[in-house]
Amino acid sequence: MEWIEAAAGALFFVFDAQKRIYWLYLLSSLILTFFVKRRVTFKAELWFNASSRMDLAWLFINQFLTKLLILPLFAMQISLALVVKRLLTAVFGSGNFFLLSDLSLSCLFALALFAGHDFSKFLVHLLFHKIPFLWRFHAVHHSASSLTPLTLYRIHSVELFINALRSLITASLLSGLFIYLFKNNISVFDLLGVNLFVFIFNLAGSNLRHSPVYLGFGKWERLFISPAQHQIHHSARSRHFDKNFGSALSIWDTWFNTLMLSKDEQVKVFGIDQSSFNRQTFKQQWLGIR
Repeated sequence: MEWIEAAAGALFFVFDAQKRIYWLYLLSSLILTFFVKRRVTFKAELWFNASSRMDLAWLFINQFLTKLLILPLFAMQISLALVVKRLLTAVFGSGNFFLLSDLSLSCLFALALFAGHDFSKFLVHLLFHKIPFLWRFHAVHHSASSLTPLTLYRIHSVELFINALRSLITASLLSGLFIYLFKNNISVFDLLGVNLFVFIFNLAGSNLRHSPVYLGFGKWERLFISPAQHQIHHSARSRHFDKNFGSALSIWDTWFNTLMLSKDEQVKVFGIDQSSFNRQTFKQQWLGIR
């Protein structure tokens, strides 16, 4: 019963503003596609194929594991933030150096969380590609030959757990640092609330990243990762391998020399070129069999 209840929770992602496939984010992507491409088409074969079925299989299994393991893990965030604050106090002495208005502090904290999470995502993503042991798990995501918004959830459970640890560590370090530095009382809502910058990012066509809609941002791609740049990252073309690791910001790719702009590029095939991973069963992907 618990298995069924946890898996069924994935059916309500479209009503959860903290999920990428929240209905408002999906709608904003459709509107953006219409105004930029001047048309919106629905192709059944995009959603009903072997690759999309694999997306759903990983979505449901990971939803169960999230309820079983990940959510209890995140209950530790406040406690870990306070541990970080105590460690900083022990090393550097009493903090509480600054006092800002509550609005200014909330905006600064939201910006720090957004940038901190984005950079940590970039680093972990880079490691998943560069370390062979980690790549065998991340390859599950890249084996998708058809991209839809659900492909976001097509990740191996090992990657899911590593990303959860990354998120917990990043949020705890930044929360503890802010509690130490500022005199203001940072509430639990500030620590756990929906990040404003993530909300804006999701509204700005984030679901087009895993889609066939090739939408570039022009000169802004040197600051923000466009849907087209992420599709380049998923391309089966060898010249596109190991490019555009960024999640929202592209400045990290510039620093690490992995940035590729979408202008004059084309993505015709998604997946892992010449790899049996594209044809694996769920069991084979779960076991990491190549």
